[in-house]
Amino acid sequence: MPKSYIFLMFFFLYSIALLFFGKTGYKESETIDDFFSGGQKMGLIACVSTFLATWFSAASMQGLSGAIYTYGYTFIFYSVIPWFLGAFCLIALVKRLRSSGTMTIPEYLNKRYDSQSLQLVGGIIVIVNFIMYLVIQIRGFGLVISEFLEISYSLSIIIVYIFVLYTTFGGMFSIAKSDGFNSFIIIAGLMVATAVVIEKTDGLGTIIDQVKIIEGAAIRGGYYTPKGSLLKPLAGGNMTIFGLVSAFFGWGLGLAANPQYTVRIVAAKDDRTAKKMILYSILVLSGIYVALLIIGLGSRVIMHSVENIESIDALFPYVFNAQFPSMISGVVLLAIMAAAISTANSQLLVVSSSFVYDIYKIIKPNESSDDRLLLLGRFIVFVAGSISLWLALSPPESLIVYGGYVWGVFSTAFFLPLYGGLFWAKATRNAAVSSMVVGLSTMLLLILNGWKSQSIFDVNPALPSVVVATIFFVGISLYEENKK
Repeated sequence: MPKSYIFLMFFFLYSIALLFFGKTGYKESETIDDFFSGGQKMGLIACVSTFLATWFSAASMQGLSGAIYTYGYTFIFYSVIPWFLGAFCLIALVKRLRSSGTMTIPEYLNKRYDSQSLQLVGGIIVIVNFIMYLVIQIRGFGLVISEFLEISYSLSIIIVYIFVLYTTFGGMFSIAKSDGFNSFIIIAGLMVATAVVIEKTDGLGTIIDQVKIIEGAAIRGGYYTPKGSLLKPLAGGNMTIFGLVSAFFGWGLGLAANPQYTVRIVAAKDDRTAKKMILYSILVLSGIYVALLIIGLGSRVIMHSVENIESIDALFPYVFNAQFPSMISGVVLLAIMAAAISTANSQLLVVSSSFVYDIYKIIKPNESSDDRLLLLGRFIVFVAGSISLWLALSPPESLIVYGGYVWGVFSTAFFLPLYGGLFWAKATRNAAVSSMVVGLSTMLLLILNGWKSQSIFDVNPALPSVVVATIFFVGISLYEENKK
């Protein structure tokens, strides 16, 4: 049987499952609170499933595995360690954020600093930033589907667009249920992928021995891997320690102030469940990233170089499609699809909730009809998804680096006003507004004047931007305190 037929069978079965989970959410989402946060009554298993599936995106599955294949284990420290540090920050804010009675980060900023303008601007930032980040998920799905089903990239991203819209229309209940299914698919797929890589390379010892001597370009015309650099710190000296540390200011602080995780904290039935959700997810993710490290380095041993692709983000699906039987690569196909869809639908829901709570309800505070708000929420899902689809037609070169830049916007805009507001009584409205404006302006100016999101070894512009924002936030707060 041709490979494409087997892949189509996997794809068909996965589609049926998504249709089922999407349909169930429609029946349970009776109010706008149900739609956006599951009625704030989600149990531990549902919380862990949706937190895990939302976290593990195409940036992890394809971006990180491709970066490890190309540059070595250093990219665990570039991305995974900052992510985990950001997650521990989330644990610290659980009790105070939930007790605030707010649904979104911009809504909290309004309540804490008494500024509707801050909420409106914050809502716009959330919407624009997540539309930009959704490009990662659509591109990730498009790359794997076009590779496995042998169809065009454009047709592939239209398929994911339809899937994501359908599952998101059911709201948090649909997403939580489909995320449980997607989490299982991701974990099972990576377990299979790790096992077959270890078997094909004759064990972990062989992988380590072989990567010590590998050199050459990973893809045609791409980065030349110096001999032995895959197992050396800082990619054999090609990355600076300053550049590595700067990733924390993009990925780490961006995750710590990320609306897609704070809404899951709010959706949990109580504080204890929310904290356990984050801790248990980190434990599972630790195992997942060990698997990705083995897959990335092992794939480089199996195929030292790939001539037929132009992006490192396509390495994972390409290697498995070329080197393993259809049934094995079909399972990997499902895992990559699940990673992209489970993150994309969560991010679309955050875009929709931010528009409803942070923009529409500010403009029309007396609107209370759940039917109208549900209709509006689903319409925004459609609009935001359509814009992301259009942007994905001209995607970024590197998912892992592009994602760090997008997350950097959250760190510069929200980290200081959010954590400062929760933990520092002296934080003032003028300080929050100034830090947000100055931080974002600094980041945009740096990007426009030479910082290239395609350069894998650049210092993340979030680092200087957060530093400047911190100076304004602390300085203005202390100044206004002293004036009293």
